[in-house]
Amino acid sequence: MKKDSSMRVPALHCSCVLPEAQISFSRTISLDNTSPVVYCEERAENMGACDRPISWNEHVTFGPPFLECGTTIFDIPATRAKTCGPGYSERIFLQLDTEFIWPDAPRKDGSCSNLRIMPDERYGHYTAQLLDPALGVGFISACNPRQRLLVVYAFRREDFAWVGNWEERNNRATAPWRGRTFCRGMEFSTTPFAIPRRETIDQGPLFGEKTYRWLPARSTVAVRYLIMLFMTPEHFEGVSRVFLERGRARVTEAAPGSRELNVAVANFL
Repeated sequence: MKKDSSMRVPALHCSCVLPEAQISFSRTISLDNTSPVVYCEERAENMGACDRPISWNEHVTFGPPFLECGTTIFDIPATRAKTCGPGYSERIFLQLDTEFIWPDAPRKDGSCSNLRIMPDERYGHYTAQLLDPALGVGFISACNPRQRLLVVYAFRREDFAWVGNWEERNNRATAPWRGRTFCRGMEFSTTPFAIPRRETIDQGPLFGEKTYRWLPARSTVAVRYLIMLFMTPEHFEGVSRVFLERGRARVTEAAPGSRELNVAVANFL
């Protein structure tokens, strides 16, 4: 890990070599000098002589005080989705192994749960969401309207077709959780479920979309994503769309009137 003083903007570079896997991995994080924007680039090099199937996941986790039940709004441009199977948690109020359309997930009692917000219950669950195949840029967003704070991650949809939604509300009793952990992960990824690689490959495509990617022999693959921070107008109701064009990121509100936020960004994606 080192700071890169040769760059014109503040940057941090981290790297490692995994000799057993024969993979070299690096991540470079740089800050915009004038805008509340973070630029992230990751590179994976396959040093072996064979192509490798891999899962590539960015596990973004939110917690208090930003995360509040019934207040913090999560948005993704998802279409079809699926709940986790049996065995994930003893406290799941969603129907298991069931397909649905984001954000309305079916509950065991016959009602639906709006996954854009977290209920004030004790539970733990996971759902997998397919991002709209028509999009060039995918995103995840989290907004706390009371704090007037919005976080947006933007990335190329061709790099990350899936978003995993992990919700933990004082559910896991073992260490380090001890029944006191309240958090939510929005994981943009190449794979829908956090399962072993063999199972990922064996399950094949889901909703017609591939569930892993290849790291070619003796080659390097790179992915990029942006992190943007906004102060929102009062009573902001979440995000419906994110556009990157002409040196600006434009974020449209998911509400009548569709207020727009925008920020200057580099030509990064």
